[in-house]
Amino acid sequence: MKTFLLTILISAFTLAGFSQNLQGSTPSWSSPIAEDNVLSELKIYPNPCKDSKVTIEFTSKQITEIHLINIAGKEVLQKTFTYPENKKQIELDGIPNGIYLVRIKTDDQKLVTKKLMVSKN
Repeated sequence: MKTFLLTILISAFTLAGFSQNLQGSTPSWSSPIAEDNVLSELKIYPNPCKDSKVTIEFTSKQITEIHLINIAGKEVLQKTFTYPENKKQIELDGIPNGIYLVRIKTDDQKLVTKKLMVSKN
């Protein structure tokens, strides 16, 4: 009986979420479809980075700022560009091996975040 009631409750919450989405109200979570389009336009290479340079390229937007954030949440690198471009190369001298988040700010004030792995020998 408990399993049956639990199944009904989960179904009700799931249907309520879908009905909100169908009625046009915005759900509290973000839509992965819009993010996937922007993320597919952002390229970071080489990834994993084995040398001291990494290239960040956006196909449809211009890059104005680049922030490199370590796994603990500390910002270890911040670059602001006066002249936005689609492609930027940054030096990773002094950045230790690890997993980082690269947060890009575009010319239309959008923030896009992607993972970068630094693995220097």
